[in-house]
Amino acid sequence: MLKDLARKWKFALSAGLLIVAVFLALFVISSKSSVAIVSLTFDDASNTQYNNGFQIAQKYGLTGTLFVATEMVNLRESGTDNEWTMTWDNIREIQAAGWEIGSHSRTHNRLSDQSNAQITDELRGSQREIEAKTGISPVSFSSPFGNFTEDIIARVMEYYDYHLSWKGHRGRNPAARFDPSYIGRLEVTNDMTPAQVCGEMVRAAESNIWLVVLFHGIVDDEAGEYEVSAEIYEDILSCTKILQDNGLIQVETVRNAAQRLDRRRNSLFARPPKWLQRGRRQAED
Repeated sequence: MLKDLARKWKFALSAGLLIVAVFLALFVISSKSSVAIVSLTFDDASNTQYNNGFQIAQKYGLTGTLFVATEMVNLRESGTDNEWTMTWDNIREIQAAGWEIGSHSRTHNRLSDQSNAQITDELRGSQREIEAKTGISPVSFSSPFGNFTEDIIARVMEYYDYHLSWKGHRGRNPAARFDPSYIGRLEVTNDMTPAQVCGEMVRAAESNIWLVVLFHGIVDDEAGEYEVSAEIYEDILSCTKILQDNGLIQVETVRNAAQRLDRRRNSLFARPPKWLQRGRRQAED
């Protein structure tokens, strides 16, 4: 039934019939007992993500996870680079609004091109700097360019609890058995419609999926590669808000979503979730 409703949802939004989409959401609620988890993620900490991504999310009362490449922010603040990225003040403001701050490495270089020492610096160095700047050590890591190997994933998991790919199974992570070392994301591109993204959220409810969505640039003018328009982005967040307000989905940061799913999963196996075991590892580092 929900498959059919997802198709109707896509049609309603593509036709601009938002009120029809609302009634479809309400109808779904009456026929299901669980709520899908959706996470909104943002790579790079660009200015467009602050000016549009964050501000529009605030308008709808939604939070997300921002992945920061620390050296890019430092270059901005030192005056030796352009103003493409946010400042640490911007990042702290976003964090104070309930967002999670994750690491996107130090220099945003491909990890597979780095030496072992450089990889450690990209992973642990960025983690320490984010903790120094925000007061909270990040537990989530997004690989630059989606570039990683099995060995690199193992290195990432020495320092972080969650590793996110760039794409990976279109963001559809099985809620009951997601892999914390390979959390896939649905990248929103400039050839996608709000109906497609919202349709994925409806399907997530049908299939008990944790849907993780990825945004890069969010621009006021015509969207280029790795960008979406602010108008499309706002339409996506508008229907996200409708779905959440009507109980079909719950929007959570990656950290909160993964920890909730860890608790749910580990309650079945009576073992402590991995995120509770991190303190000793970091204390020994």
